[in-house]
Amino acid sequence: MDSVSDDAKGIGYRRVEVLTGPGRRRQWSDDDKARVIAETMQLGVTVTEVARRWQISPQQVFDWRRLARRATLASKVPVFVPIVSEASACSSEPPTVAARDTPTI
Repeated sequence: MDSVSDDAKGIGYRRVEVLTGPGRRRQWSDDDKARVIAETMQLGVTVTEVARRWQISPQQVFDWRRLARRATLASKVPVFVPIVSEASACSSEPPTVAARDTPTI
């Protein structure tokens, strides 16, 4: 009975596969990630093209873009604009008491 774990039935190994290209679990610096993301943001460039050029999975590039978008949104401090009524916007003098009693938005 033949076993699957035999080394080609005692003859030796018949085929050797040599893997070329980058190894797995590469460590990417923040600068490299930023370069890849910047390339994908150019007009007419697809994420798949950039991923192939850098030998990365497109899903990895999409993940980096998502993380960069979140970091950008988290770093922005919300700015609140004060509400100005039309009466106070038109005149340079402060509104009177009667004008403050009537809300206008």
